[in-house]
Amino acid sequence: MERTISFALMGLLVLSLVSGCRDSDGLGKTGGTGEFRVLCEATLEFEYVSEFSQGYAAVYQDGKWGYINKAGQMAIPNVFDYAEPFIDGCALVSVAIDSAEHGWTPLYGLLGLDGEPLVPVEYEFIGEFNDGLALVKRESQFGYIDKTGKVAIPCQYDIAEGFSEGRAAAVSENMFGYIDKAGKNVIPFQYESAISFSEGLAMVSSDGKHGFVDTNGGAAIPLEYYYAGSFSDGLAAVSIGNFADIKMGYIDKSGKTAIPFEFETAQDFSGGIALVKKGGDDDLCYIDKAGNVVLRHGDYDFILDFSEGLAPVRNDGKWGFVDISGRLAIPCLYEWVGERGFSDGLALVKNGNKWGFVDNAGKVAIPFEYDALYEFSDGFAAAYKGQGFGVIDRAGNVVVPFEYDFIGYINEGLAFFSENDKWGILELVR
Repeated sequence: MERTISFALMGLLVLSLVSGCRDSDGLGKTGGTGEFRVLCEATLEFEYVSEFSQGYAAVYQDGKWGYINKAGQMAIPNVFDYAEPFIDGCALVSVAIDSAEHGWTPLYGLLGLDGEPLVPVEYEFIGEFNDGLALVKRESQFGYIDKTGKVAIPCQYDIAEGFSEGRAAAVSENMFGYIDKAGKNVIPFQYESAISFSEGLAMVSSDGKHGFVDTNGGAAIPLEYYYAGSFSDGLAAVSIGNFADIKMGYIDKSGKTAIPFEFETAQDFSGGIALVKKGGDDDLCYIDKAGNVVLRHGDYDFILDFSEGLAPVRNDGKWGFVDISGRLAIPCLYEWVGERGFSDGLALVKNGNKWGFVDNAGKVAIPFEYDALYEFSDGFAAAYKGQGFGVIDRAGNVVVPFEYDFIGYINEGLAFFSENDKWGILELVR
């Protein structure tokens, strides 16, 4: 029989300040042209720390997770087997329980910022909040809770998805339909499959054929396709034929063919382009919404995803960037690029054996003078230079001097640093 975990464990008294930590009102140090405050000296002993979020950081020690505040105090005891950062005032946590029927099984709950439970640790699954409700699973059935932890729709569905555009796909008596946020069945349970609404339409299927319904259940596009995806940028990838001879193309919201059925595979549009596989010389390529090929994978050794209208490409061992027209916007000059590509107008690149940032015109924004450099977070980036780690801002100013064993997990103007295998906390001042 399934056991429910109470939050009695969370009633444990929290220890007073961790030894060596302080919360100072004045600036502790000046580094270069920036300033920072040491909120907690390097006295914290944790095996793992996460970035700060809403004033708390999840920390791991001796097999358990808890949360500290920015002064380094253990604000929420480490009694959890799993813990995520706080988002919108709540954090997902888990405790594993041992039952005769299932063995060790994780159960999930939600904490509030005060450390008190918003949702008891008794669910087999808790999803993200969408449209103000989160999908939950209990005793193998799905339902929904609101942000106060109150059950909005009881756990009564065999399968369900999160809400989107005021509707959620769910299964009753082995058939898919849609419910509203009050739990009312607004689109009958009559489909073999169904997915979430996107841009006012949702894919449904019956007798092996796929089409689209609107939020009132009206047949917006007939069920006549072998496969259909979601609408994105006003178009949806669909297929005709069968498994042995499938051809994919794109339709608009009226059901009209927007891009002919000539692809082996086709992904959703994003930012005006989509990745497709056509075969032959056009094997894998990006197309625009008119169906024109703007970039072929075969033209480069490697292509990463687009971000902010530019995609990293590698040619002859060097990296550069192309725009959505396929034009080489930044020449292939660099040994490596950061995983994000462009973010807020800057991209991390490696020139020779040093790291820096370039802007979207290819101009050097942060000089190539760092032995290691991380992506910007909250306007700051950790870097390694010479014999230690420090922090720079987006203008390239040194905020924290290069004298620490490690600095990372920057968020909300807070950063963890380490010295002699112990953690401390910095507050970064713009």
